[in-house]
Amino acid sequence: MSPRLRKIVLVLLAVVVAAVVAVATPAVRKELKQSFSPVPTRYTELYFASAPVVAGDSVIVPVTVDDRGPGERTHQLRISVEASDGSTTATTTTALDPSPDAPVTAVSRLPLSAGSVIVRVALLDGSQSLHFRLPAQSAPAPGSTP
Repeated sequence: MSPRLRKIVLVLLAVVVAAVVAVATPAVRKELKQSFSPVPTRYTELYFASAPVVAGDSVIVPVTVDDRGPGERTHQLRISVEASDGSTTATTTTALDPSPDAPVTAVSRLPLSAGSVIVRVALLDGSQSLHFRLPAQSAPAPGSTP
């Protein structure tokens, strides 16, 4: 192999290695992702911090709100428990004040009535909602009318 061809191969190899190392870096991956997909400058993430849990005669609902982007605002969350017929058996409203890029978790405990099957969480500004089907032990007894 000629010296000139060897230099070209080494340069190409160095470029490939540098590209692989750069793409493996989280900051570079984030920048590449943002350059190919539109990301709003400000958005809010709503999610269950963990699955709601039935504890005796109540349900424990951990919910996280994460504001992404500049500025602060207060979020109102409505958390409710519904029966299989769609009627609300328990509800509460919680205010959260997350700082930008710092998630805040609220844990609510609502009474659990016979026939309660769904937990619903909604941001009251109407932008997002979640639901979770409770385990079978809190569902209506067999033979009951849904």
